[in-house]
Amino acid sequence: MGAAQQEAMLRKPILMPPGMIKKVDKIARRKKVSFAKVVREAVDAFDDRMSGHDAALLDTLADLMLQSSRELADKIDNIEKRLDETHAMLEAC
Repeated sequence: MGAAQQEAMLRKPILMPPGMIKKVDKIARRKKVSFAKVVREAVDAFDDRMSGHDAALLDTLADLMLQSSRELADKIDNIEKRLDETHAMLEAC
């Protein structure tokens, strides 16, 4: 018995796009369980997948992406500045 079934159940309305609702309905029919059961299992699976190591790795990757993005933006700014200078020189001729 899962942790969700050991606790008292509470009702929580959620909004989902129609395509996602169809997908969950299809999974529920195939597994012969309720819509809510599929959602609970998905939440449990999502929560279990993220270990402390995974979270740290994702944080590091996010930091590296931000750093790379900043460096790329700086390079683009430099190229734009050089292009502006080149255009100004060409217009002066």
